[in-house]
Formats: sequence, structure tokens, C-alpha cells
Amino acid sequence: MAHGSFSFRKLIALSASMLVVTSAAAQSSYPSKPITLVVGFSAGSSIDLVARIIGDKLSKSLGQSVIVENKAGAGGNIAAGYVARAPKDGYTLLVAANSLAVSSALYKNLNFDASKDFQAVAYIGISPVDLKVNARLGINSLDELIKFGKAHPNKLNYGSSGVGGTPHMATVLFEQVTGVKMTHIPYKGGGDALSALMGGQVDVLINPILGSANTDKIKTLAITGDQRSSLSPNVPTFKELGYGKYDIGVYYGIVGPAGMPKDAVDKLNASVRSILADPSVVSTLTEKQGVVLKAESPQAFQDYLDRDIQRWKTIVKETGTSLD
Repeated sequence: MAHGSFSFRKLIALSASMLVVTSAAAQSSYPSKPITLVVGFSAGSSIDLVARIIGDKLSKSLGQSVIVENKAGAGGNIAAGYVARAPKDGYTLLVAANSLAVSSALYKNLNFDASKDFQAVAYIGISPVDLKVNARLGINSLDELIKFGKAHPNKLNYGSSGVGGTPHMATVLFEQVTGVKMTHIPYKGGGDALSALMGGQVDVLINPILGSANTDKIKTLAITGDQRSSLSPNVPTFKELGYGKYDIGVYYGIVGPAGMPKDAVDKLNASVRSILADPSVVSTLTEKQGVVLKAESPQAFQDYLDRDIQRWKTIVKETGTSLD
């Protein structure tokens, strides 16, 4: 009887250990099916380009298809809400950008909470923005622009890709830092705003960096970031010019629904960090697009997102920015 009882206990222990091994094996098999990277903006946008480059490399790294799905609209909020409500299994992810933090500050009735509903997975990188003016203004430096803007409040106007977009909020921050007041003219997209700048319909545009610094129609006065961009080496940084507090860029990263399995987060993060060291990715994103790549831990990216969310809530409150 004692011998039988001992054997029974051994059997239970063996069964339990097999369950643990089976569970661990199931977790380590991630991913076992295709992964979807959701993008909150249209195909051809800068974030879409980043998503497709990273997605293609992830597919090869993980041995599973990685599908990029565009769910454009509402400044990225449709995509964010979709991913926040997706299964927490690591197969539906969001390629996040500034809009995640900005929307939290601007919108009161979102169907997601950017501070609680997402798990940071991997930081990809950040693109500087530059400030351009229409050449007809005859303004040749940042100091000249600020001096003119202060002397003539709201006489200058600026374009953007739409209310709440990065160019809009980057200019709101510029006004806060410099004390300049300008008139906002929103367009349907960044391309339309750039065309308006070149055509003289707007005076100023702060936008993700473009390869050409100056033309006969526009002049680039300054760029954000810690150092000059190889795409525009003759353009000084805001920091060089004494405006170090003007610190903003267009960042890219991957997040998933809060509660994702840790092994999935860690595996994705390790893969992305490896991809960011790939010479072809460095060439495409850094040398051709001006993206400063960031290979950091999930927690480091989470901390960055948390700080950015709080930062934009403060900026929106202090400047009285609204969606009207």
C-alpha cells in the first residue's frame, strides 16, 4: 500500500513536470503563426515605410510571415484602438509614433488609454524635424524668423498635415519655446502642406526632415536633434542656435496590447535590435531617411513613451491647444 502510494505520488509529480515542460515548449514556439503589424497611417507614409522595412526583416528573423496592415484615420487612433482590444498573444502589434502620446493629450473620449493599454516591445528610431520657410520672406536664419515673428504676432502662418499631427504639435511647441505666435493652416497631409509652402500659401513648415535643405523656393533654417543630419549637413541644429529646449522628433516603435507574454516581448525585442544592426537597414533608414536608430530594451521604450505622454499633456494644457 505504501509502495503503491509512493508510485502514485511519483506519477502525479511526473505529470506536473510534463505540464511545465509542455507549457514552456508552447511559449518558446512563438511565433507559430503570422504576425500583423498595424499602421495607423496610409501606405507610402514615413511610418508605413519603416513598418515594411522592419516587417520584412522580422519575417526572415522569426520564420513567420509578418503582414503590414494599414488602418488609417483619426490621426492614428483607429489603429491604436484596434490593437488595444486585440488578443494579448503577441500576434497583433502596433507600429507606434508620436500620435499615440499626442492623442492622449488632445482627445477626451478615446477608446483606449495610452498609459495602460499597451505593452512597449521595441524602440526603432527617431527622425529629426526641420523648420523651413518660403524663400520669398527673405528670412535667412532662425533668429531672423523669431525676431520677425515676435514683432508681428500672427502675421506669419504655418502649414501642417492636419490638426493634432506631428507638424502641428511641433509648431505649437516651437511657439511655446520661442514666444512667436503664428496662424495655423491645416492641410490633408504633409505633402499638401509642403506644396503650400513651396507655392507661398504658407510661410513656415516644421516637418520630418527632407533630403533637400534649400531650393529656390524654400530655405531650411534649423533641425532638431543632438547633431546635424548627414542629409542636410549645412543646416544647424536648434541646440547649436541656443534653443536646446526645442526638442522633438518623429519616433517609431512597436507596441502590443498590455498583458502580452514576456517571452513574446523579449523575442520580438531581440529580433528588432538585431535588425537595427543590419547594414541594409542602417543604409535605408539612417543614410537615406535620416532616422536615428534606437536598439533598447522594452522597459527603456516604455519609460520613453510614459514620459512623452505626460510631456504632451503638459504642453497641451499650458498652450491651451484644442481640436477646434
